[in-house]
Amino acid sequence: AKEKQRKAQTERAATTLRGLDGRKANAAEKELARRMLCRRNLLPYVLRFNPKYRAGWVHKVICLKLEQFMRDVEAGKSPRLMIQMPPRHGKSVLASTEFPAWLLGNHPDWEIIMCSYAAQLATSFSKRVRGRLREPNNIPLFPRLKLDPDNENAEGWRTTSGGGFLPAGVNGPVTGNGAHVLIIDDPVKNAEEANSEVLREQTKE
Repeated sequence: AKEKQRKAQTERAATTLRGLDGRKANAAEKELARRMLCRRNLLPYVLRFNPKYRAGWVHKVICLKLEQFMRDVEAGKSPRLMIQMPPRHGKSVLASTEFPAWLLGNHPDWEIIMCSYAAQLATSFSKRVRGRLREPNNIPLFPRLKLDPDNENAEGWRTTSGGGFLPAGVNGPVTGNGAHVLIIDDPVKNAEEANSEVLREQTKE
């Protein structure tokens, strides 16, 4: 029932926006419809901040899969999603930057852990997500989402609703920390490490 309601709300927003584009609607009406679409769907959210973003079919599929991932977590499931693409094809932009920001907008009380082969890379994602949350254009979309002014360090920050973002490298300090969503982006540095059985086992551990 909840999923049907979500789809109905999304369709109403899309229909409303199409109707507004077809007549002389004021800017406020259009903006409200766009905001609803951005809250409900990841790709409109991405396009709001990157109007020149060119989404191919694969990027649209990734967005739909990430939306479903969030819904599965909402339902109390324990979903798994693997995105395997060549380098520089946009998977990190969507899964490690846009998705965490959109996810926390919908669920500011959720906790996210981001892991990469090095803490520096994970922290770079943390900075990008935190920067998005600070953007003036993001605030009206998710008014409940606010950064905790006492805990905004790029190496781990919190929201005022109890959620947060913790970046860590392989073997990093995540012991004792839980998360609603765990994102692993580039757990190995290069092909040499990926082909090393010893390093692969160390990474798994």
